[in-house]
Amino acid sequence: MPIKKVTRQSVSEQVFEQLKEQILNNEWQKGEKIPSENELSALLGVSRVTVRNALQKLISLGLIETRFGEGSFITDALPGISMNSLIPIAYLKENSLQEILEYRRVMEGNVAELATKKASPEDVAKLEEAYLAMDKVKDDLEQFSKADLNFHLLLANTTKNSLIIQTFYIFSDVLNRAFSQIVTKRGNSAGIYYHKLLLEAVKDGNSLEAKRIMDEHMEDLYNTFETNM
Repeated sequence: MPIKKVTRQSVSEQVFEQLKEQILNNEWQKGEKIPSENELSALLGVSRVTVRNALQKLISLGLIETRFGEGSFITDALPGISMNSLIPIAYLKENSLQEILEYRRVMEGNVAELATKKASPEDVAKLEEAYLAMDKVKDDLEQFSKADLNFHLLLANTTKNSLIIQTFYIFSDVLNRAFSQIVTKRGNSAGIYYHKLLLEAVKDGNSLEAKRIMDEHMEDLYNTFETNM
């Protein structure tokens, strides 16, 4: 199956789905090196950032691995791992936003704390890039919600904990819908405010402050919606 240029909306998700299909259809074999970020960017007609985000998701699902100085290679992961990302939607109820907010209320602060402890300079740079992307599209709420979710997925990646990472990516489709609902109702001001504070805490290596900020953000978010649930 040849790689096709992406022309529709949801570019990042399309890139991920296309690369995932390449792997599941055995277009790339176990142990095979896949094209570089630059090569994929040219083949797909998208930015390197978009390609990098898709590759990070494939890494988190165990479908590829990155070897320092060599590139990315196909692993021996079972196809079922990647397909799990489609499962949660089938089990969610129409009023499931409350459950998602409760889940985030429990998880996100601890994720922020661990991510801050483990963040490398490269991780911090990626998070800053993700924050700037949020700020850039803040007036487009649909794009802002996607950029917001991407920041949280990168934060999960920064924990270097495979269980946390896979949990976030397995629920990424569900979270994407939730983020869209939240941003539509609340706008962007709280997201920009809290993410800026969080980024500064991560930069400073202050894990307790990062947890405090994220906990406050999640509590504020939950309380805003609680009266309407």
